[in-house]
Amino acid sequence: MPIHTDTFTFAHVTHEAVEHIGGIGTVLTGLMTSKAYQQKARRSIVIGPTSAHLAVEAEGRLGPHGDVVYSSIDNIDRANLGTRLRPVESSFNVHLVYGTRRYQDPNGQGEGEAEILLIDVFSVNPDRLNLFKARLWERFGLDSMRYESLWDFEEYVRLAEPAYYALRALLQEQDLPCIVFSHEFMGMPTALACILDGTPDYRTVFHAHECATARRLVEDHEGHDLMFYNVLDSAREANLYVEDVFGQQSHLFRHALISRSYLCDAIIAVGDRTRDELRFLNEHFDQHPIELVYNGLPVNPTDLESKLCSRKMLQSYARELVGYEPEVLMTHVTRPVISKGIWRDLQVCHHLDEELARQDRRGILFILTTGGGNRRAHDVFEMEREYGWPRHHHEGYPDLVGPEIDLNTMIEIFNREHQAIQVVLVNQFGWGRERVGKRLDPDMNMAELRRATDVEFGIATYEPFGISPLEPLAAGAICVISTVCGCHGFVRQVSEQATPNVICADFVSPVASRSIEDLMAMTQADRDRVESKVSRGIAGELADRLPTTDRAREVLIGSGQELASRMSWDQVVQAGLLPMLERIGEINSPTLTAS
Repeated sequence: MPIHTDTFTFAHVTHEAVEHIGGIGTVLTGLMTSKAYQQKARRSIVIGPTSAHLAVEAEGRLGPHGDVVYSSIDNIDRANLGTRLRPVESSFNVHLVYGTRRYQDPNGQGEGEAEILLIDVFSVNPDRLNLFKARLWERFGLDSMRYESLWDFEEYVRLAEPAYYALRALLQEQDLPCIVFSHEFMGMPTALACILDGTPDYRTVFHAHECATARRLVEDHEGHDLMFYNVLDSAREANLYVEDVFGQQSHLFRHALISRSYLCDAIIAVGDRTRDELRFLNEHFDQHPIELVYNGLPVNPTDLESKLCSRKMLQSYARELVGYEPEVLMTHVTRPVISKGIWRDLQVCHHLDEELARQDRRGILFILTTGGGNRRAHDVFEMEREYGWPRHHHEGYPDLVGPEIDLNTMIEIFNREHQAIQVVLVNQFGWGRERVGKRLDPDMNMAELRRATDVEFGIATYEPFGISPLEPLAAGAICVISTVCGCHGFVRQVSEQATPNVICADFVSPVASRSIEDLMAMTQADRDRVESKVSRGIAGELADRLPTTDRAREVLIGSGQELASRMSWDQVVQAGLLPMLERIGEINSPTLTAS
């Protein structure tokens, strides 16, 4: 008879076990600080790779909020774990680092803790590795030899068995069952190792933060989302899958891994379109339930007084940069990649410029993005002093590098041709004097920037969810998102009627009925025509909704707070994650098998 259990050990396999690089780190923080998640977790263990070659102090291996308990790299064993972990290290010729890490949500409203397990796989036992790769081929048809020259693939295949056996060494009978989350492709080899072992004490979940196959197809085609989602919908109506339409994708290792995620006990997708994209991979996904588990939002308490204070600081900084104090404050906090659709911000601002000029108002758009990582405070102050960064830029590090160069060129052209709106590229990560210069108010930080803005852009061509575009929601901002964003589905789910705080831009549906072949032949000119029309409509909506009085700002704060309160991590866990755990959480043996 199956035995139901109410709590689990959660093991999360990710590249962001210590470093917060992108969205997965944000998701882990949201989960670890959620009371609803904590009530279901006996233990949480975050697993990822590390390197013994890194010049890191022993106590810093788990980051600034981590405490090292065991490290064979540094000869640390504060809890007598060596007797359990050294056999794993010896068998696979790896180094293990284990300890704990504290999490705190961005608004200081919640905190949590997880165990961290890092594995250095650089010199892994080749015999054990090749045997594992052979089993992956025999059981799942995964040809590792095809991808093993690619470290992004090889590292996580090497990690898989040491991770699984280290988990078995760390967990006791009372800690089981263990739910192993594969965050994106990185965790799939570990999930496959669990499946190969076959014990019911370990369940596997593929957490789809995106569909890598779909992202590449959207980004690489000049029709972007307009082409891809119309093709996807037409193909699914005809019972066609991605390789029927776009040809073989098996040369891409990420596709090879995620297209086998149907083997997991459960799949969760962060957005409606991500779920559609997974079902487009192959016929196996049609028979597999895919649960929607949206990402949660941090709710930053804001009132009118605090918003006005933040606005004043940002307006003063803007005056230092562009010579006027803008009434309309706009931001876009993002990464400088094609899928973020930053050019669409400029298209909307082109039309909005006309509207604001008629109203005798002025605006500014801060695009906060970096292709070169964090610039040092010393370099920031020097660039600011020498040539007025970030209003003006020079090519070459510590200033413009990589995708920042083309983006800045677009912005310079825009600024020459418009008067009511100016755009400032802040090619930096974070906000504060050490990040953006001495002209900024010393009391201003990232939270103040989010609170100050009137508009946050997020009209991406590919965005599985998009936490960032909705972060200023609770501060009364108008968030402009595209209908392909996963957060668009979340907004629809929690709001019974249209909300004044969100504008949903549909760049996909304005396409006349066309064949799949015609859609795939779409050109940039076709997309440009649609984008121009949609952008003009967005600008008109923005002009109508932008607050002109403090009373109007207060109303938007109220509606934004109310909406955001229904999109918290606790709500997400209760509505999306827990039903999935209920489904896979039955133990199919009378007693749990000790590891």
